Amino acid sequence: MLDGSLTGRRSNFWTRYGGEDMFVIDASVYVSRLRREEAQHAESARLLEAVAARRAPVLCPEILLPEVAAALARGLDDLDFAYRAAAHLRTLPGHRFIAVDRVLSGLAGRLAAERRLRGCDAIYAALAQREGVPLVTWDEQQRNRAAPVVEALAPSEALAALEQEWTSSAQP
Repeated sequence: MLDGSLTGRRSNFWTRYGGEDMFVIDASVYVSRLRREEAQHAESARLLEAVAARRAPVLCPEILLPEVAAALARGLDDLDFAYRAAAHLRTLPGHRFIAVDRVLSGLAGRLAAERRLRGCDAIYAALAQREGVPLVTWDEQQRNRAAPVVEALAPSEALAALEQEWTSSAQP
């Protein structure tokens, strides 16, 4: 388990993972980026733009695509937009889609039971835990329940850490 202070968890946040800015981003961030009426839309957009500018790799479980499509189709009642948005995710630079295989699903099942996570939330947490990278999500329950086993951050925290890392790496 990581130390309990948020400041301590942020120190050297990105370089701690082998020097590569890699993490798992939950569907909640992509959905809020795509729905302008969402309260977190602007912050999600800033984080995803920063990730793209830095060319940071993002690990995505394959379930990201149906989760985003379902949320957009239900929320906006626009099937065409939901289809196009989900398909577009596959084309995002740096996004690596990971199959939910027997090993990952077994780890997710254990985390779902032990941490009382919803099924899909457990898959994101399991991928982050397995790869030793942070999980970024707007879902407060997912962050709180996954926190003992993985570094779980709100997008605002991840963006602040990324900007802090950029600032410190730009200084001589």
